[in-house]
Amino acid sequence: MPVFKRPHFEKIIALAEKGRIAPLYLFLGDQLVGQELLRRLWQKLGELGHQLEELDLGEVSWETAWNRLKTPALIGRKVFHLKNPSAALNHLTPAFFSFLEKHKARLSLCLVLEALKENHPLYLFALEKGVLVPLPSPRKRDLLKTEIPEILAAFNKKMDRQTAEELLFLVGEDLVALEQELTKLSLYVGERAVITVEDVREVVSPHAESAPYQLLEAFWREGAAGALNVLRGLLLQGLYPLVILATLVTYFKRLFLIKEILARAEALARSRDFSSFKNLYAQVLKELFPHRPPKELQKLHPYAAYKMVPQAQKVPQEAFSQIFKELLALDAKLKRGGLPEEEFFLFFCFLEKVMRARREGPRFQAISL
Repeated sequence: MPVFKRPHFEKIIALAEKGRIAPLYLFLGDQLVGQELLRRLWQKLGELGHQLEELDLGEVSWETAWNRLKTPALIGRKVFHLKNPSAALNHLTPAFFSFLEKHKARLSLCLVLEALKENHPLYLFALEKGVLVPLPSPRKRDLLKTEIPEILAAFNKKMDRQTAEELLFLVGEDLVALEQELTKLSLYVGERAVITVEDVREVVSPHAESAPYQLLEAFWREGAAGALNVLRGLLLQGLYPLVILATLVTYFKRLFLIKEILARAEALARSRDFSSFKNLYAQVLKELFPHRPPKELQKLHPYAAYKMVPQAQKVPQEAFSQIFKELLALDAKLKRGGLPEEEFFLFFCFLEKVMRARREGPRFQAISL
């Protein structure tokens, strides 16, 4: 079988359904994507009636592993998912590959490696007699174009790019979490084929880091009352008030930096879509911070930065010092036993006053509750 690049993974599934199953499936590159693809292949081979086994090469001796590999299946083909394969690379002798070639009609091995030299015997065997799936590095992973559409296709569902970006923004890039949320969404919409942004906002459980963005988006749309409703949901999910506060502090630090960047690169504010913003944003960061961006921006997903641009434009530059003072006061109140819903609501009321002062006056003046 030839090399199958990531976009052609479904061809591997189609060949398996026709009985063309390789003795070795080597996924090489991004571990998260590799494990997800291996899981899909593993599930399909199980559905086809083959015997599935997992073997952790990091927990058992090579002698034990070798004996299990040589034990024939009672019926049909035995398919092994080899976990931690790097622990056994030195044991893959010519005798091992000779055995795999001899028993290719009844034995298949599936494994994921982040990197492997092209002259390694395992690489050469996969290239010549098995299936080699080269994967992009984690930085080049494109969940929007590949992973999300493929998971949705299994449920006969679709979503547009804006909805997928919203989902990615709330859940992050964890493939397991993404699949769980996509499964929930598919069941939620029932017979409807298209999943909307409104569905995502209604159903998806955001990870902790996205909590402040969800809170503030509700605030911009519906004011303090809307933010309070979202806060109640986050508290019901088990998020601690001080954790929510910490993410809010990080959010406003990032918002302050985004506003500073917009002052130096006004073109960012004119970006019409995320794709154009993403490329320009990366370029601007390199120009403004040639060595390394501030730590608050290093782990900020470009889509989160994109969503923050209109929010940054709403907050007066001179308001940030008082916002941070209010956040510090909120921290003290919570630690003294203040009721989370009441204290956060008062903070959002303060933000409402900030926005009102911006609309009504040419300059921001200090506001107190």
